[in-house]
Amino acid sequence: MKKIILALMGMGLMVACGSKNEVPERDVLVDSIEVMEQSLMNASVNSDLQKADRMIALYDLFANNYPDDSLAPIYMMRSAEIEINTGNYEAGIATLDSIMNLYPGYEELPICQFMKGTAYEMNQQYDLAREAYTEFVERYPDHVLASDTRKILPYVGLTPEEQLEAIMDK
Repeated sequence: MKKIILALMGMGLMVACGSKNEVPERDVLVDSIEVMEQSLMNASVNSDLQKADRMIALYDLFANNYPDDSLAPIYMMRSAEIEINTGNYEAGIATLDSIMNLYPGYEELPICQFMKGTAYEMNQQYDLAREAYTEFVERYPDHVLASDTRKILPYVGLTPEEQLEAIMDK
């Protein structure tokens, strides 16, 4: 019950402070994020785009106001996931690019690069998807996903029938 009250206070603070450029305290904001994440886990993101937008807003609020916090790139990555999963591919890609530029030491950079390829592919931007996947395997050749990515690269952008035909020709 205490977390729900803190989350509501955090969201209320976010709304109330939005015009004054005041930011809720870090811990209140983290509690708000945790409660919203639980709420989203209990429902499909696509079924409640308003919740998804609020979640992204909380992640962005945290990352913009606490950029040196170790949670900032984590929250940004979660924001990118939601953006991509709700069809806002360009925003997701921009968020992933920001993570890669702002946090060069972030341990999940390989996943960010891979997700970027996936977002381009989902958005049917196949040339950019191939480019992102190629950059992924070049930068992170020993990553657990690199071997599989090398195998799928020739098939990016092909229809299932074209993929099958290409496999059968080999």
